[in-house]
Amino acid sequence: MEANETNANHKFYTITANSVDELVRSGIYYILSEGELISSRAGDAQQAYGVNYLLKQPMNRLHTTRPGAVSYLAREFVAYFKGSLKAEDGLAKASKFWMSLTDENGNVNSNYGYYVFYEFVEGHGNQYNWVKHVLMANRDTRRAIININQSYHKSDTKNFPCTIGIQFYIKNNVLYCETTSRSTDIITGLPYDMGFFSFIHELMWKDLCQSGMTDLELGTTVMKTTFTQIYNKTRQKAHEVIESHLIGESQERMPLIESAKDTISDILNGEQNTSIIKWVHSHAE
Repeated sequence: MEANETNANHKFYTITANSVDELVRSGIYYILSEGELISSRAGDAQQAYGVNYLLKQPMNRLHTTRPGAVSYLAREFVAYFKGSLKAEDGLAKASKFWMSLTDENGNVNSNYGYYVFYEFVEGHGNQYNWVKHVLMANRDTRRAIININQSYHKSDTKNFPCTIGIQFYIKNNVLYCETTSRSTDIITGLPYDMGFFSFIHELMWKDLCQSGMTDLELGTTVMKTTFTQIYNKTRQKAHEVIESHLIGESQERMPLIESAKDTISDILNGEQNTSIIKWVHSHAE
């Protein structure tokens, strides 16, 4: 864990780990030791500020220290792949909780797959294709961004997307992925958001490699959070994650992406021809 002090009152911390399990555990320790008590729309919490969560090995994206976490992640993946903002047709199949956040049309704004794979970009089809295009055209581009929280979300919605955007860049032949988040719940947010963002990172890396960038390496996946918290209602779960360290961690991983083209085809067509998409659907049941 590294601290960069910018003034007497505020520090930015980077928590670095090889797995999502390690990130979550270290984040819990940091929030419990440094966080401040707050009251928010979502409830009372202990909150830390300016924390960067850095996953050194993006394939180690499964949260295994809480029962049911892997299957929940898989169900979120299925909803993201479908890309429907209609809760009943998407995220509510992962958890009924999402129904409490719907608008008058039954929609929620936090289906991240919609913004990655389905939100239209003229000339490119979607934001994923835009990122691939600008990276292929210029390895030094600073435009490889997927926007998630957008101007049309600025309303009294109960579901204001926590993630602002995802940025990709290449440095020294290494592809990095950095997301910016306004607020990240260490229990119900970080494990699953990092799981999805690291998957998109791996997918983009494999796609670029198989499109001609054969020397490209996979770098770290980072979530830069302005606020990160433990809510009082999930404090017991946070302590359970810490205690689970005593019995070790699972080495389970998702299959590697073998073909980016085939994986994207599975996602967009609702099919299961690749090992990784088969894995997602089998664990979502």
